[in-house]
Amino acid sequence: MMSLGYDEVAKICLTHSFNNQTTKEYIGKFDVSDEELNLIKNTLAKVDMSDYDRLIQLCDSLAGSEGVLDIEERMGDVKQRYGYYPQEKWDSNIRLKKYFEEKAGKDIYEIVDKTFRL
Repeated sequence: MMSLGYDEVAKICLTHSFNNQTTKEYIGKFDVSDEELNLIKNTLAKVDMSDYDRLIQLCDSLAGSEGVLDIEERMGDVKQRYGYYPQEKWDSNIRLKKYFEEKAGKDIYEIVDKTFRL
C-alpha cells in the first residue's frame, strides 16, 4: 500500500492485528519470509498508535461473518477455530471496548445497533 502512496492504509493494515504492537499475540500462521517478519516487527515497534488504529482494532474484535458479535463471542469463535487466543490480546480487546464506551458515554453495542439473539 505504501508503494501506491497509501501510507495510512498501510499502517491500518499492519496495526489492526497487533493491539499491543507485538507479533507474539498474532493468531494464525506467518506466511512471510524472515526478512518480511523483521520488517513487520521493526515497523510495529516504531508506530504511534492513534485512536483510529485502536477503533479499527475494536471493530475487528466485534466483527463476524454474519455481522456484529458480542466481543467475547467473537474472540471465543477465533479461539475455537485456531485453537488458542492469547490472553494479552483478549484483555487488550476488553480494554479497547471499555475505552471507547467511556469516550462515547454509552455501551458499544448501542452504538453499533447490536441486538443479541436469545
